[in-house]
Amino acid sequence: MSPSPFSLDSVLNFRKRQENLAQEQFVQARIAEESAVKNLENAEIEQGNLIRELDAEQKKGLFVQDLARFEDRIQYGKKQIQLLKKTLQEKNKVTQRKRQRLIEKSREFKTLDSLKEQQNKTWKDYLEKQEAAMLDEIAILHHDRKAN
Repeated sequence: MSPSPFSLDSVLNFRKRQENLAQEQFVQARIAEESAVKNLENAEIEQGNLIRELDAEQKKGLFVQDLARFEDRIQYGKKQIQLLKKTLQEKNKVTQRKRQRLIEKSREFKTLDSLKEQQNKTWKDYLEKQEAAMLDEIAILHHDRKAN
């Protein structure tokens, strides 16, 4: 039985689109993670500035209401930092999942691409054997005509 040529082009195109989509989703997840890192860094810098400002104000002298406001802002900042850390962890997990999906889709495409190349080579070899057999047959027939 001859190895029939089955076109993998449509399957490869579909897999390539899936790989491109996975890559786009990974990039978006990576950007979201970087944004979360920047937000966390900004919140930590702001918290540090607030603590230094409180320290400076305490050295000058400070009313109880102002001290209470500073303490409330510091507590609020701590809560925000905890939320931002949790968000960053979630974004990191999403990024890792998207990275794994991209790797999986990339492997699938490479596997199918190598399968297509192997299939094309097998088909080409088959055609070459058929052509060689036909040429041998022609040569034998031509030789038989000369001999008769």
